[in-house]
Amino acid sequence: MKWVATLLLVTPGAVLAETELDFHLCSAYVQQSEAGTQIENEWPVHVKLTEVGAISFERFTDANIGRMSRIIVGGRVFLRATIWTPVPSGTLRGKFSSQEVAKAWQRTLVGELPAAPCGVN
Repeated sequence: MKWVATLLLVTPGAVLAETELDFHLCSAYVQQSEAGTQIENEWPVHVKLTEVGAISFERFTDANIGRMSRIIVGGRVFLRATIWTPVPSGTLRGKFSSQEVAKAWQRTLVGELPAAPCGVN
């Protein structure tokens, strides 16, 4: 009987994990990236998408209103948030706990982006 209770406790977590959507940034999608100055103990990294990246991201956000999503860069999570509205601007902003981490992300976004995967897979 214990295994039934364990299975029921594990199942909601597995279902939630499947509902997160991934959007991959690649070299064809990022035009520029810049580490910003500290704001309330957080260091931002601003990302400007290319035209093709912005269109893809807008379609992704438009189709997934109300869902949790992750922006993935080279297999790592750059940003995780719930989509509340389509994002047509082609700009993203990640916030990090230290200047060193923000600058490392900025370097990755400028010169170390993979060619694939791009967008939704």
